[in-house]
Amino acid sequence: MSQDARTRTALELIGELSDPAVTEPGPGTPLAAIGIDSLAFAELALALEERLGLDLGRAELDAAATVGELLGAVEAAGPSRGAHEVPASVGRLQGVADVLAGGPLRWWLAARVTGAEHVPERGPAVLAMNHESALDIPLAVIASPRRITFMAKRELFENGFASWSLERLGGFRVDRSRFDLGAVRTALAVLARGDVLGMYPEGTRSPGRLLPFLDGAAWIALQAGVRSCRWPWTGSIAATWPGDPGAPGSASRSGRRSRSSASTIRVSVVVEPPSSHRSSAARSSATCARDASRVWPFSRGLTVGYPPRV
Repeated sequence: MSQDARTRTALELIGELSDPAVTEPGPGTPLAAIGIDSLAFAELALALEERLGLDLGRAELDAAATVGELLGAVEAAGPSRGAHEVPASVGRLQGVADVLAGGPLRWWLAARVTGAEHVPERGPAVLAMNHESALDIPLAVIASPRRITFMAKRELFENGFASWSLERLGGFRVDRSRFDLGAVRTALAVLARGDVLGMYPEGTRSPGRLLPFLDGAAWIALQAGVRSCRWPWTGSIAATWPGDPGAPGSASRSGRRSRSSASTIRVSVVVEPPSSHRSSAARSSATCARDASRVWPFSRGLTVGYPPRV
């Protein structure tokens, strides 16, 4: 295939995905200036793979990249390596971990789950969860009726043992500093094999408040053609860590210990009915994902306080 054909197709896709208010961007135009973000890049890369059999997975592009750098990556792209698969190591030890740690975790977190029936018994689903604490992942694992494969930030995998453990417990990394096509492909592969994908659309932990959602979870659900369950933590903590002020078993104002020795964390989890958003032929999945993220009716003003030691 000629380089001209590659460039022509890439420019057509850039025109389809970019902000219509920007006309005739030049090679030096930043992608961000024409509305090409990580999701639009992923959509362009997947379209090039489908139309021309090209693999942009090795492209090192980020929000500061220009149109010229994107076209250079297209020209340098090699042939597609076929369907992407979830690495065999991801989730390999989930069953073992559930046998060894599932019981103690269920006792300790004492989660009361409402609406678990909204998680489909089989087939692909996206669980979009708000992010209060480092305990969110084990809480989701014990509350979900199905095993979850999680997308997690790259920084959690920097330690060798942590990386080994997280992968085998069902996590795969995403590099938020660049356009990480590999993570997108892995997420889509999780859904393609009929599994449950867990994501935190806020993008970071936000104790006690709900941040605006990023568009990734909605985009992946749209791209894969699946429904997305909205899963917010809507309860409160009835007992905090032993030793914290006011916790069962901690010292009272008189200096005496409470008679209670409870040390469980009681959390209520609500699984809301799934939302269904479909992109039209005239609009990209990236555009529809932005709209879907804005209308997801999560409860606002949550007051969920995990103990400060988490």
